[in-house]
Amino acid sequence: MEKLPVAVVVVNLEGGAMLDECLDSIEAQGPEETIVVDNGSSPGELKRLDMRPAVHVIGTSQNRGFAEPSNRGVKEAGREGRAPLYVAVVNNDCTLEPGYLRSCIEALRADDGLAAVQGAVLDSMGARVDGCGIGWNTRAEAIQLRRGEEPPSSDALPFAIPGVSATAAVYRRDLFLSAGGFEESFFAYYEDVDLSLRLARQGLRFVCVPSARARHLGSATGGRWPEERWRRLLQNRLRTLRRNLSPPAKAEAFRNAFVPGSLRQAAREIGWARTLRAAAAAGYESAAVRRRDIEVLAAFPPLAKLPT
Repeated sequence: MEKLPVAVVVVNLEGGAMLDECLDSIEAQGPEETIVVDNGSSPGELKRLDMRPAVHVIGTSQNRGFAEPSNRGVKEAGREGRAPLYVAVVNNDCTLEPGYLRSCIEALRADDGLAAVQGAVLDSMGARVDGCGIGWNTRAEAIQLRRGEEPPSSDALPFAIPGVSATAAVYRRDLFLSAGGFEESFFAYYEDVDLSLRLARQGLRFVCVPSARARHLGSATGGRWPEERWRRLLQNRLRTLRRNLSPPAKAEAFRNAFVPGSLRQAAREIGWARTLRAAAAAGYESAAVRRRDIEVLAAFPPLAKLPT
């Protein structure tokens, strides 16, 4: 089988059986290269990975989150030959159905204005949509489009979306790198949202390809540390708005973003005391990197509104 011109990057931390299922589904697609960046898993996990000769493993001694390891994998793609035209970033709790990568690559080949695409990502049972792309709600929160709905027809044409989710996204590798990749100081969460906005600021677009299907278990790694997860979600949400929107758009987004209602979901999960502690830490930490966000804002014209 002819290899597809894509490298697939998977970030892992003790993925176990779900990682095996993920890698089996990727290898069946026929990519040029599969790269696992491991965040300090146990020797047993690494031994299992070593038994996969088609997988290139990049090991780290500690958990470095999602953004930095993903960037490292993208940069190292093609290390032994010509770099692939495309790079896919796939969560270790996601499995790709047959033809996923091929369908996404065909969509990219058909439209030079696309920076990245994704398929219809379904829940673990394949019954409902987990996400068909990134959108925004009225509280200036990034959301997974069509979550909970019935899957779109696999015969449907690709449709425009505001951004792609790194659950299972395929990017043009040169554009991913020229845009700076994922913001590594985000560690995890909103890194794909922020990158989508930075690419949109350059006039680039995204689509969902309904014929490409994947299944996602969801929050299998981040769910292990709920308070830290919410601290990063709140901080990176604030930073994403700050570093990509014009002053009027930013003011409107901030008015809608940080009201008590936007914190209720966190409070339901971890309680109000831990939620307020996470929110305070998020505000303090985001202030410390304000200069970095100002530099990113100045790199390209900011958006006059959140894309829809």
